[in-house]
Amino acid sequence: MKEKKNRKYWQIGLAPLVPLVVIGGYFWPYLGYIAIAMLLFMLILSLFRGRYYCGWFCAMGSFHERLLALFSRKKKMLPVFKAPWFRWLIFVLMMGLLLSRLILADGDPKKIGAAFVMMWTISTGMGIWLGLLWKPRSWCSICPMGLFQGFLGLRAYRLQVGDGCRECGLCEKVCPIETNPGSMRSIGNVRSADCMRCGNCVVNCPTKALSFAKGADSR
Repeated sequence: MKEKKNRKYWQIGLAPLVPLVVIGGYFWPYLGYIAIAMLLFMLILSLFRGRYYCGWFCAMGSFHERLLALFSRKKKMLPVFKAPWFRWLIFVLMMGLLLSRLILADGDPKKIGAAFVMMWTISTGMGIWLGLLWKPRSWCSICPMGLFQGFLGLRAYRLQVGDGCRECGLCEKVCPIETNPGSMRSIGNVRSADCMRCGNCVVNCPTKALSFAKGADSR
């Protein structure tokens, strides 16, 4: 499978941040501020590139795709992972938990860091469990931050499906979260929350029918 230039190296470099924050943060909670810094970067980038952060710079996604993939059963994900109601349920539960911990922190920098270490620990645990049973990046399909990025960058840098698409299904096979752009040929683009902008489908499309919009998509 072909990949966009340098994507693999970005992911290999960022994947070690997961054990650093999850394990190291248990002893030194201030490592949770790494998660905060990446969260801020993610939110800003999502306004211009949608879920581009997920496909290229997410430490957790990189950990799953480059390391967990070595042990994953790589089975097809359950349909519920793509159901909007399920995604938003996970979002509300996870954000509710984070908000409650931040309120209890009462402004204490150490406790704030610990709250984000806790969130990364829970997300990593769930991600490993899902990734071992199904596709390595199954968690990314329901990740609250991925969903939120898709909402913020609703029309930013969307994947376009051209008339040359033969709906061969190769794009779904190379997509880390099993998005099938070919099935959306009739509308001409892919919903923002369903695409991580990794570019796997673009570089592997045999007819070169897939591309990313340079600006906001008005369709």
